[in-house]
Amino acid sequence: MRYPYFPLMINLESRQVLIIGGGHVASRRAETLIRCGAVVKAVSPEFIASFPVEAQKVCREFKESDVNNDFALILAASDKREVNHEVYELARSLNIPVNVCDSQSECDFFFPSLINYGCISASVSSAGTSSKLTHKLSNRLREVWSLWVNEFFTLND
Repeated sequence: MRYPYFPLMINLESRQVLIIGGGHVASRRAETLIRCGAVVKAVSPEFIASFPVEAQKVCREFKESDVNNDFALILAASDKREVNHEVYELARSLNIPVNVCDSQSECDFFFPSLINYGCISASVSSAGTSSKLTHKLSNRLREVWSLWVNEFFTLND
């Protein structure tokens, strides 16, 4: 039996998050984290042009010393399996929750699709089993989320 992951909403305002990687996955995750108030540091030899300007970008190869207790969360989203695994091992040794984009078994948490209207949020996750399903469900929820939130507040004022 596979247990569902426990959905946990965490306050990341002014908390540091480390992302290893500078591609599309890292960029999307950085955008979401920044939108939630996190201070994002990203390390990668290259960054895509659309990588969020709000992130502190360190343009170089990953070093072991990048992983330290300053970070609330760590995300390994490089295009190198060996780097992602090393990040996982280092984060786990420091008891820092880590998400590894290319290995479901190396994730302490899954990065959900975030749907929000103001401070009212919902998230969708397939626990890493189907990003396509997560994307479809979250897009469908985005279509109605603001209507539902407004309806609730109108009915319960």
